[in-house]
Amino acid sequence: MTKQQLADRAGVTVRTLNNWCKPHRQTLIRMGVRPNMRVLPPHVVKWMVETFCIEVEEGN
Repeated sequence: MTKQQLADRAGVTVRTLNNWCKPHRQTLIRMGVRPNMRVLPPHVVKWMVETFCIEVEEGN
């Protein structure tokens, strides 16, 4: 899933999503996320969905 798709599901812009992630930067780096990544690995999407309470349909 891309950052844009995740931001759309959350009802925010990518910039806002990135701002939400700033306090969690070290955790995301340990998970393998680089700041300029556009496509997020599934384990990171799952973490973001759970951390930021984003509703995503099953299978996406």
